[in-house]
Amino acid sequence: MHTTTHNRPVSTTCTAVFAPLRERLAREVSSSAMLADLLDKLNQMQEACARPADFKLCFDVFVIRAADHADIIQTFLPELIRFLPKDAQQKASFEYRLAEGREAKDLTWDVA
Repeated sequence: MHTTTHNRPVSTTCTAVFAPLRERLAREVSSSAMLADLLDKLNQMQEACARPADFKLCFDVFVIRAADHADIIQTFLPELIRFLPKDAQQKASFEYRLAEGREAKDLTWDVA
């Protein structure tokens, strides 16, 4: 029987996405106050990953707060988008593809 990553339990998938992002933020964000705030937002997002509507609210807050660190979070966005409600995934995915061509410092993120 072939098992894809889409069939994994949400908690396993959450850990697989959030742990490396948490580690990278800890390595690359120099301000301890900013790091604490980003990790708090990240924790809220992880707690909500099994609830797409709640996750979307947490995702929006995290992305806005992390805007100055787009170069860090950009590589994690495709995986994070998978936890959004289906209607928000298409818009977010499209906007991510548009932003890929920009330099990280110019990255803006708008998820409705």
